Amino acid sequence: MRAFSSPRFAWVSSIVLCVATFALYWPGRGGGFVLDDFPNIADNTALQLSRLSWNDWLAAMFSSPSSEMQRPLAMLSFAINTYFTGFDPVPMKLTSIGVHAFNGVLVFLLATRLLAMGAPSASEARRRWTSVFIAAAWTFHPIHLTAVLYVVQRMESLCHTFVFLGLLLYLSGRARQIAGQPGWGRVLTGLVFCAGIGTLAKESAALLPLFAFLLEACVLRFATAHPRTRHRLWAVYALVLVLPALAGGTWLLMHALAPSAYADRGFTMGERLMTEGRVLVDYLRWTIFPSPRAFGLYHDDYVISRGWLAPATTLASWVFLAALAALALWLRRRRPLASLGIAWFLAAHVLTASFLPLELVYEHRNYFAALGVLLAMGDLLLLAPVHAPAQRIGALLATAAVLFYSAGTLARAIEWGDAYRLAASEAAKHPDSPRATYGLGRMLVIMTGYRADSPFVQPAFDALEQSRRLPASGVLPHSAYLLLAEHIKRPIPDLWWDDFEARLRTRPIGPQEMNAVSSLVKCERTRECRFPPERIDGLFEAAAAQGPRADMLTMQGDFLLNELGERERTLVLWRQAVALAPTTAQYRINLVKLLISMERYDEARGQIAEIRRLGALGQYDKAAAELETRMADAQTAPAPSAIRVPSPQ
Repeated sequence: MRAFSSPRFAWVSSIVLCVATFALYWPGRGGGFVLDDFPNIADNTALQLSRLSWNDWLAAMFSSPSSEMQRPLAMLSFAINTYFTGFDPVPMKLTSIGVHAFNGVLVFLLATRLLAMGAPSASEARRRWTSVFIAAAWTFHPIHLTAVLYVVQRMESLCHTFVFLGLLLYLSGRARQIAGQPGWGRVLTGLVFCAGIGTLAKESAALLPLFAFLLEACVLRFATAHPRTRHRLWAVYALVLVLPALAGGTWLLMHALAPSAYADRGFTMGERLMTEGRVLVDYLRWTIFPSPRAFGLYHDDYVISRGWLAPATTLASWVFLAALAALALWLRRRRPLASLGIAWFLAAHVLTASFLPLELVYEHRNYFAALGVLLAMGDLLLLAPVHAPAQRIGALLATAAVLFYSAGTLARAIEWGDAYRLAASEAAKHPDSPRATYGLGRMLVIMTGYRADSPFVQPAFDALEQSRRLPASGVLPHSAYLLLAEHIKRPIPDLWWDDFEARLRTRPIGPQEMNAVSSLVKCERTRECRFPPERIDGLFEAAAAQGPRADMLTMQGDFLLNELGERERTLVLWRQAVALAPTTAQYRINLVKLLISMERYDEARGQIAEIRRLGALGQYDKAAAELETRMADAQTAPAPSAIRVPSPQ
């Protein structure tokens, strides 16, 4: 028994967790970037750091297009990667594996302390091995793979580093308060400081106070040695949980109710809320008994609930979730740890399964939620059984679960280690997914090397045609088809251009539409492609039917200026882009360059002043200084006839 109580057990368990995590994920270090990795990292020029300049690093930290908060802490971690190892995705994935392994150790320490306070009647040996099960099952679970090997989702894993640290500090402080010792420093550091730092990586960390409150409700019961401490604890939650929830919830709801909030989604707010009931039930099922075919990078083929009985599982799912919440309440005094696990699972989705206009399904949203499920499993399998046979069965099931989860993660990591293997697997598992089928077509296009005699040419065209024919398909297959056909000099049927324009004219413009048009413009810029100018211009005009967008206007101006030499028309578009997105510095930088080339120096000076004002921390001072130098040089030398601007991300 002495070995179980020694720090050596914790050290050995932590080392084994880290080594096993790297072993399981090691095959997945290859495979390159996917999806949102490109706008956030691979194509993000702000991350091209070559010196230790404060302004450069600030610009990199605030360069994410993923969120209004721009997640500077996560972007800083990517900037450190690019500074030392460039844009090689392998070191970035190894860094993410390291973050996840460290989180596994934090989960082990959190489970150890939580079980000591929530199951004091259980033997120390059983608590220790239950902590190992929870940490191993969580760390090795295949549902977390996209939070690790999908590089940009380090935002998710990094923010939860501070969630776990915050809960550890909170539990430590509360244990001191229960014992009659000072603990407010640790409690407030965990609740406020860790939550605040975590949100700089991703907004999910804002749920930390809710997790701590549920911990109190289910396990600690607001116990203190002094009544005054309990009163102050309630006051703290009023300040860090209730008031922010009311203010933040109101603000988010106002934005969600805006007419444009769901404009680029294929569902309404009501349909999203109905669908999320089924999504949560699937998340629970995938966590307890993960299925290889259920997982994937793409879930855009998930059936939307158009009514409570369409599909029929919609109403049943919400009834089940209500029963699950009632079960958590009933277990609160009988099995507090199981109750907390259920509550944590439901609370972890309070933002992503709400009225917010987010996509319906992403596995990485379970990074904390899975801990709740596994905490309940650990309690019911390893702590609840009283008799020896039941204990042995529980231990056997727990061991089998860890091995099963580990095998699933290893299989997925091997799949992710090769870009073609991943694309082919995603298309096979999700044949009705426009993104998965396009991903396979895109990968086949890459494998052609743009050689007309490549054996992958026809399979690539076939895959792109299959993707185009799917009911919910966008315009990415069109751009890939046009690029391949142009490079190998194959005639392009009018069908592809006409269908491209029709979809831009009638469907919401989002990142996929932007990327599709941008790829054609980039090919034109490099002179690798010579598309008919009227066709490219027609795409922009079709997109304009959806209403003006700053990013599309900027791209259209780039095309008109550098390919057709139309300065005046570009000036109108870029002024409009700045008016639509006045806080985006890059649009003003583009406009200033054009104004300088047109010798409109007074307006250029005004825009430079606005650029400096936008960079409250000085992150745009370097760009402003370069523009001022450019303007000074232009007043003594001929201005360039063309301006190259970064493509919108």
